[in-house]
Amino acid sequence: MNKYIKIERGQKPILADRFGVSKQYIWYALHYVKNGPTAVKIRKAALEMGGVYVESNFVPTCQFEKTPTGFQQIFADDVRLIVNVQDSTAEITHRGKSVARVDEVTLDAWGALAMEAQQLGLSGRIEIHSA
Repeated sequence: MNKYIKIERGQKPILADRFGVSKQYIWYALHYVKNGPTAVKIRKAALEMGGVYVESNFVPTCQFEKTPTGFQQIFADDVRLIVNVQDSTAEITHRGKSVARVDEVTLDAWGALAMEAQQLGLSGRIEIHSA
């Protein structure tokens, strides 16, 4: 199951400034990848700002390919989630251009990234912010 708190795009930098963390950390907190005291406070603040808690049983619709350093998932409109298991990083690309890069990717984060990549492929919009 995938769970996260959805907020308006412009609220992520506000939360980052308020808590003195990166936008990438905000993404981790909102997607329940980080669960320390700061992440809990960020989620509470996001809900107070009008954020919505979302749970889903997401199954990606994509092509899966192994790579020399990990794997990639290829979604609609040439959106790719490229995961490097050697250094625990992931990158989302759209038509060959980097859209987002995330460090310290866990299994939970990978699921959330796959959902974001699929949404980009279907809608052309993405709300991930890398550090």
